[in-house]
Amino acid sequence: MLTIRPTKMLAKRLRLEVPSVPPPVANRVADWCAHEFRVGHYRYLIFFNTASLYPVLTHSKGVTDEHDLITRLADSVKLVMCGTELEFHYQRWIAPELGEVQFAPIPDRSIMGSMNDLISMAKYHLAYRDESPVELSLKLATSPMGIFGMNSPGEVFRKLRGST
Repeated sequence: MLTIRPTKMLAKRLRLEVPSVPPPVANRVADWCAHEFRVGHYRYLIFFNTASLYPVLTHSKGVTDEHDLITRLADSVKLVMCGTELEFHYQRWIAPELGEVQFAPIPDRSIMGSMNDLISMAKYHLAYRDESPVELSLKLATSPMGIFGMNSPGEVFRKLRGST
């Protein structure tokens, strides 16, 4: 089962019902947080794996409800991972989970703080560099994060295993 953890702001905008008590998550690879932010006149979505903070950036235009959010997550993760060494992770542990989705709250403040760090980096690159969301996702995945002892989200994500 795919788990999506939208921020309160995103859940309110999309009118999503997020339970206050987090449901159990069996597959850490298919557990993703989501937030929306602006750079100039454009809105972006950042999805990141809850356990590893592996980021996936995409445009937010056209995302107006639960179905759109799920579709955008699935398409964006596939676009970023397929053709890389993470394609196996997508095919083995994420794609099979797309048939059933649950929503959950973001687990703690440290995740929110790390998400804000990723968004700050993304805002800079989107405003001052000419990079696509896919290129930027791959770049952010190599950024060292203090929460992981200066390992990158990409390194941590590669070590994750989902349910079989």
